[in-house]
Amino acid sequence: MRVDWCAGDEPLAMHPLCGATPEQKGCNADGSGALPLGTRESVVGVRRGDCVAKRVELARTLFTVPCSCRWLSTGVDCLDDLNSWACKNPHMSSHQLTVIRTSEACRMAHEEIEPGAFLHVMRGCYVRVDDTRLLDTPWRTWITVARARLLAVHASGSGDRVFVGASSLASRGIPLWEANPDIYVWARTRRGSKPLRAVRAAGILVPGVSVRWSVVSPLQGEIQTVGGVLAEGVIDATVRMACWSEPLSAFVGICMVLNRQSSFDLFSQEECRDRAHGVRSEMLVRLTEWREHNDNMPARRAEALIRAADPGCDNPAEAALLWVLKSVSAFEVVTQFEIVVNGRRYFADIAIPGLMIIFEFDGIGRLGKNEADFARAKRDWIQRENDLRGAGWTIYRFSWPDYEDLTQLRAWVTELLAPYQASIPASAQRLWAVPTQACDGPNRRFHMGTSRRWPQGSCA
Repeated sequence: MRVDWCAGDEPLAMHPLCGATPEQKGCNADGSGALPLGTRESVVGVRRGDCVAKRVELARTLFTVPCSCRWLSTGVDCLDDLNSWACKNPHMSSHQLTVIRTSEACRMAHEEIEPGAFLHVMRGCYVRVDDTRLLDTPWRTWITVARARLLAVHASGSGDRVFVGASSLASRGIPLWEANPDIYVWARTRRGSKPLRAVRAAGILVPGVSVRWSVVSPLQGEIQTVGGVLAEGVIDATVRMACWSEPLSAFVGICMVLNRQSSFDLFSQEECRDRAHGVRSEMLVRLTEWREHNDNMPARRAEALIRAADPGCDNPAEAALLWVLKSVSAFEVVTQFEIVVNGRRYFADIAIPGLMIIFEFDGIGRLGKNEADFARAKRDWIQRENDLRGAGWTIYRFSWPDYEDLTQLRAWVTELLAPYQASIPASAQRLWAVPTQACDGPNRRFHMGTSRRWPQGSCA
């Protein structure tokens, strides 16, 4: 949700729930603490075969590889004002992770491992967190562990490993639905899957995941070096997810790619959507090419997901809500829909203009530095509600507890739209599949425990 004042007032992004943030509730999905845009990483690794016993000796054997990762999973500290947040936190650009290879005969002494500073990611491999601010919240710890696992898997290979699908997007900092994702990789000689241990850091236990070896090789011409690791191209990675990831994960990933690749901006939406259309066309062309070589590819579902995805989703939470809505609606569903009321411009997260219904995800926004700013933010939000409702719009608000049972959420939206449509179109139904535990279970993201929906037009 955003507000742009046209009457001379200063723009202000706000949280409509007046401080009831996901952070306070222990949620790590979007709105929960991933690295901000503009973050640069320095990944430090150890040459294969180095034996490390003392931390003072490590610095002499390490070499640095620049890495440009920004987001690695679902979650941002501020949904509506990420760039501003990053600018005000320049120290975030100095974060480092250090990959340390050890042998059975020469393990790092226990007394040399500071609690929370070293992550035992896999057998024979630790990752040192050079800036412990990466572990200062539970959700940020999950994000850091996910990043560390990518680096460890890369460091443990022979150099021909290529991250594919969701892992390719994660290596580029494109947010995913899962905060604790499996690792997808291709190599010429590996098949099957390999479990990775649970990781304890800063008192938080991050559940274990698996390294999954793909049998579908990436296109050689599209393999790229990203932050010192090999990854298949964004288009190929997205098509791979559309075909073989669960619909929720795939849809979120496609939306995030479209948003990133189009450089989506509220105030130049036409241009951005044109760029997104070009990216979508590339995906569809690549899907056709892949289908020519694989008769078993679920191309019909993949095409439906690609066509339904939208660049206007700022984060995985909005994308997931859009997915639910599009899986039931027979009406046009629009993201970042502009509404002008009483000389003010408002942008609805998701809207069905034909029914004058708005759906909004309430994340954390910039409330200001003091009580006066906070009071102003609350006042402006109430004004927004009154303007929109007075203009005839019905507003439904959602927060992370509503995502605890996506099947129930979909049933509620279906009931809401029932007076306006006789049934769910087949094209919409094709988008839907109940998320499994592997996609949306407690090992993949934090869960809130109880479901709660904000009444329409409420002012918390």
